[in-house]
Amino acid sequence: MTSNWLIGMIALFVATLLPSTIRADEWHYPTPAPNGVINEPERWGGQCETGRRQSPIDLTYQAAVKGDFAPFLFSNYMNPIRNAQLTNTGHSIQIDNTDPSVTLYGGGLPGKFVLDQMHFHWGSEHTIAGVRYGLELHMVHHDSRYNSLTEAAAVKNAVAVIGVLFHVSNQDNTHMDVVLETSQDIRDAAGKSAPLKGKLSPHNLLPKNRTSYFRYEGSLTTPTCAESVIWTVFTESLPVSLDQVELFKTIHDPSGHELVINFRSLQPLNARALVYHTDMDYSGSGAIPKLSLTLIVAAIAALLAK
Repeated sequence: MTSNWLIGMIALFVATLLPSTIRADEWHYPTPAPNGVINEPERWGGQCETGRRQSPIDLTYQAAVKGDFAPFLFSNYMNPIRNAQLTNTGHSIQIDNTDPSVTLYGGGLPGKFVLDQMHFHWGSEHTIAGVRYGLELHMVHHDSRYNSLTEAAAVKNAVAVIGVLFHVSNQDNTHMDVVLETSQDIRDAAGKSAPLKGKLSPHNLLPKNRTSYFRYEGSLTTPTCAESVIWTVFTESLPVSLDQVELFKTIHDPSGHELVINFRSLQPLNARALVYHTDMDYSGSGAIPKLSLTLIVAAIAALLAK
């Protein structure tokens, strides 16, 4: 009798936990109105709703203060990702990196950060001066002092995310082709993975100008919305064709519906500092790029050769 009573109490306890666990796992993006506009907020609960340092935000030059940081150093970004797998997470498509030598230094970051994964949002989560882009890539890193992204996400400023924006162009982005070709094999089933059908180097998904960017402290943009992220969003965007953007929209969510949008609504800046870094020198009457020693020597050599 005692044994049956104990089993019953355990079953009742587990039953009370399951609904909240399922609800936490089944978060989703709001459905756009017929005109494509999202009129309802996300209802994700917890820190997603109570936090004061949430992401994404609108990046405006008027709200930013000037920053001056050391250059970024992208170590082993030119190497193709080893054994790259593409996964339909149900909320995006994601490429995981298992090579700890792919790291990021500098740029005002407080140490060395290891690349964990890259995923996409269509359209962009961040906007610049109110303008939304066709696509945004997030390169997610964790501080090398921690064993994993999960461990780092519990610590302020222990996660560094690079945001790369893509504008719609007449031309396909050839580096995106391998991602989209592979995505057709996993688009119908959340949780499904497939090996990339070609080589992909993170370097090829970065803009050439990596000296102009916004920096602020924020959060993950999906539950649990942990406020542990140092954000860097480059201002130079890369091209992507409209057909390529439309292919992203064929990815299916856990309920089997097409994931038409997967960007979170803009969050208030509140009292946070927004920093804008550029190599443009505004000390004079006009904006003058800071010339490197190499460029100066090349210019002098060209003049002497005339």
